[in-house]
Amino acid sequence: MSTTTATTSTTNPSMDLVAYQETLDAAKAKGTTTTKAATGSSSMDKNSFMQLMVTQLKNQDPLNPSDNQQMAAQLAQFTSLESLQNIQTSLETLGKTLTSASDAQTSAANLNSMGSAVALLGRTIQLKQSTISAPSTGQTASIQVQATSSSVLAIQDSTGKTVRTLALNGTDTNGNSILDSNGMGTATWDGKDDNNAAVKAGTYTLVVQDSATSKASGYAYTVGSVTGIGQDDKGATLETNTGTYHLSDLVQVGSSSTNASNSAAATEAISLIGHTVKLRDSTATLSDSSTGASWTFTASAGAKGQILDSSGSLVSSFTPSVGSDGMGSYSWNGLTSSGAAAPAGTYTLRLVSADGNSLAGTPYKQVDVDGTGFDTSGQPLLLSGDKAWSLSTLFTAS
Repeated sequence: MSTTTATTSTTNPSMDLVAYQETLDAAKAKGTTTTKAATGSSSMDKNSFMQLMVTQLKNQDPLNPSDNQQMAAQLAQFTSLESLQNIQTSLETLGKTLTSASDAQTSAANLNSMGSAVALLGRTIQLKQSTISAPSTGQTASIQVQATSSSVLAIQDSTGKTVRTLALNGTDTNGNSILDSNGMGTATWDGKDDNNAAVKAGTYTLVVQDSATSKASGYAYTVGSVTGIGQDDKGATLETNTGTYHLSDLVQVGSSSTNASNSAAATEAISLIGHTVKLRDSTATLSDSSTGASWTFTASAGAKGQILDSSGSLVSSFTPSVGSDGMGSYSWNGLTSSGAAAPAGTYTLRLVSADGNSLAGTPYKQVDVDGTGFDTSGQPLLLSGDKAWSLSTLFTAS
């Protein structure tokens, strides 16, 4: 009788999933191929492991088969491993999704920032000023500030040391309070330190802080017209006639953000850009009698028109002609009531009742608003060409 020898392994190799996972992780970290010879693949996954397990079962020693409990334990480990690999894959996918979303959000924020900057082109705006150059000997620098009454303006060198402290609760050289009722004003620096010695030429930092606590209590600012836009690693930049600033330096309304009335006024001013408006303005310029001067106005029936010179003296008068809507206009030939030619200058129109005891009309100018700005007290201005009017002169808008 012939004896057939089984072509099986004389050993019973076991599959340790913990060891397998460690081997897999090490292979991934090194970029090596640990299972290509056995599975035809350059990396081990759950399918590769299953192939190895099936191969083990096919080639086990029939006289010494694998233990059932050991096989059950290996299958449980396999299930756990598969779940962990699925979780890892899901986390990797989630990470890529979050990264893409973050990049998209950053891109959208940058686009919004640039859009806001573009909308400011051609406008006069108020911006925080953080630095100043030391004035030359004998010169002074004016620094516009927004601050509380207990504030000081600290001028610091490149090391952060305060070289000059300017109190903001006092008066200027003319005896006027440095800060107005809205907390806005102008401080003057002569280029000297607190010991009355001239500071070195260079750039200094401006810090508005409370005199008692040294905490920030305002800011220095400048006013400029936006001539261009750009972008750097900090975001959108505004190119102005006074320098380059970041969009984050923009000061809304040109005064404290707690001043609700100024905020509302600035919002109203901005909303008028591109609109045609009528502004209360009673002045007209007379170059000479050949060109004369003219006004547009509203007037009630029976009103009288009076033309006054810069001293308030009556120069000429007329009877206004108005339409059914109460609107009218008048062109003055530049002659006084006595027929003499009035000197060149600025003249004012006043509309009064028949008895002359009360006002009976409103002179105005019709203009197209092409920008907004702020006056020295932080109140909004309406800009048209090279001229500016206070928002408070608004008569009607269309």
